[in-house]
Amino acid sequence: MTAAPSPARPVHAPAAVRIPLAAAAEPAAQLAQLREAARRLEAAGVTWLVLGDDGQSGFDAVTVAGWLAPATESIVLVPEAPVTHAEPFHLATATATLDHDSRGRAGWAPIAQTSEAAARLVGRRPAATAGAAWAEVPVVAEAVTALWHSWEPDAIVRDAATGRFVDRERLHYVRFTGTDSVGEEFTITGPSIVPRPPQGTLPTLIRVTGPETAEAAAQAADIVVLAEAPGAAGWDAAPAEDRTVLRALHAQELDTAGAELSEVLVDVADAAGALRLAEWLGSAERGGNAPAQASGRAPAEAGGSETELQNGEPRNGEQGTPR
Repeated sequence: MTAAPSPARPVHAPAAVRIPLAAAAEPAAQLAQLREAARRLEAAGVTWLVLGDDGQSGFDAVTVAGWLAPATESIVLVPEAPVTHAEPFHLATATATLDHDSRGRAGWAPIAQTSEAAARLVGRRPAATAGAAWAEVPVVAEAVTALWHSWEPDAIVRDAATGRFVDRERLHYVRFTGTDSVGEEFTITGPSIVPRPPQGTLPTLIRVTGPETAEAAAQAADIVVLAEAPGAAGWDAAPAEDRTVLRALHAQELDTAGAELSEVLVDVADAAGALRLAEWLGSAERGGNAPAQASGRAPAEAGGSETELQNGEPRNGEQGTPR
């Protein structure tokens, strides 16, 4: 029996869409498709575009986000960044660069890696348990933030008369000490080699799937994505005015989820799925079912002043750098 089509009603864009980066036979074609998806999702009103990075695709999400920056105008680019085998200093410079490239439209999603394959790929330390790896995430986030802040907002003076580009008195040593996922101490002295990000502090997104990720999110996240009901996911943190909580859904669940799309992150399988989702969202009205093939469960188919983003807008009400 065929279900009756649902009544047509206005489309409201989800807060975020996550597109996983995957190995491709034709990387250039996949990147072109991803760029088009980003533009269409932006036009449909999506606030955040999350780029998934499992460390195995051959793509680096932070680099891809930087490539998408000049192709987009308003959407916030949030690459996942594996931190377990990375240097916090390099993460800080890469994400700060992304914020400059996008003129204050960057976020980041630090993730932990626990597989032996990821450990062998880098060869710097052995694989860690989920608990130890996710316990390191807030430590790394704190170190990265300290490096972002090692340049004062007015450190760049560009004084042609004296030949000074930077006021060295406005750069500060970080002197950070932390413990990594295998219990070893690391230190950072700084300052960063990249000027302070236009936002000052990039919003941090963490997906909660269990107690380990819930603890990391409680300590470090500005945007929390719940893969399940809060209790089932281990998330019981008190609401906070400066924290956004989103519910993760597959695209075909959008019509039946009973959730406000402004409180949803939509998971799609790939850039092609994102294009189908954008087409559905871009319609003035919708009828029938949600775009089932846009999700992983479907059949596969071919700068300015210092501001902080909250829900895609500057938190302090200031205008960002003109784009």
